[in-house]
Amino acid sequence: MPTLPLPAYAAQLRRLSWTDIAKSAWLIFICATIVGLILRLAPSVRAGLRPLILAAPLLPFLAKDLAHWPDARRRVRAVLAAGTRAWWRLPLACLPPELLGLFRLDRAMRRGCWNWLRRRPHAALPDGQVLTYLERGSYRTAFALVLLAVLVEFPLDGVLVQLLGARLAADPARLQALHWLMLGGGLSSLVWVLGDRWLVGRGCHVLTGDALLLRVGARTHGSVPLAAIAACRRIDETAAAWRRRHGIDHRASLLASPFDKPNAVLILHSENTVRLHHMGIERGDLACVFLYLDRPEALAQALVAKIETQRA
Repeated sequence: MPTLPLPAYAAQLRRLSWTDIAKSAWLIFICATIVGLILRLAPSVRAGLRPLILAAPLLPFLAKDLAHWPDARRRVRAVLAAGTRAWWRLPLACLPPELLGLFRLDRAMRRGCWNWLRRRPHAALPDGQVLTYLERGSYRTAFALVLLAVLVEFPLDGVLVQLLGARLAADPARLQALHWLMLGGGLSSLVWVLGDRWLVGRGCHVLTGDALLLRVGARTHGSVPLAAIAACRRIDETAAAWRRRHGIDHRASLLASPFDKPNAVLILHSENTVRLHHMGIERGDLACVFLYLDRPEALAQALVAKIETQRA
């Protein structure tokens, strides 16, 4: 196998999404766990390799972060150019935007959960054609199953702690920390599930006279001007397969769906100024937006009629 220069490896890492990196880290974690179990037969070797086994799953994230260092350097220079009062933003500029977006998404989910507990009503929809995505989708079923799984997790965590209690009886502080860790994880999952359900709300986009207003809870929201839309097509394949067939990089696309596989795609003009918020990050330079709709043909027909009206 030929050795590629470092820039080529960096370019490959930059093309991979953080989800792909997380999958690779998970596989490395499983392999490292298996190696650790095998090395129990050789305790001296296992003790020497234990730090490497623990650090191995973090290596893909580190490599991905280093591949994006030129972007971080540009962000640091922009912060420095903004003035000395923005010094506290320097550490944030070095972090991956996806990580900061996850923090923003977590904050939005917590607010959504608080609004769900208060039974706060949703804001009124703007005037326009409503395009739903919950009536025929699987989100409600998935929400019920995930909520059930989260609620079942609490008694299971209690049983697990009791099983481990015999081993940790000599260390009460560690046992207490384990109690709080499992309780915090379960509560955090519950907050995300309830918060996402409130934020999704009625489950619809709105097509107004001059734009398509997208809203999938806190995960995706923004406005797509009709002038930026070149076409709307129905698809019967995965978003990845459609991108490969049309030669579009995954960084130039966006998926606006609560759970279901997309069944429509908005193809944008090459010169567009569309900016959408996705997973806590503002995304631009988009070539297409994938959607799931209960009636995708309704969006296509409405867009054709509105675009023809604007041209006339």
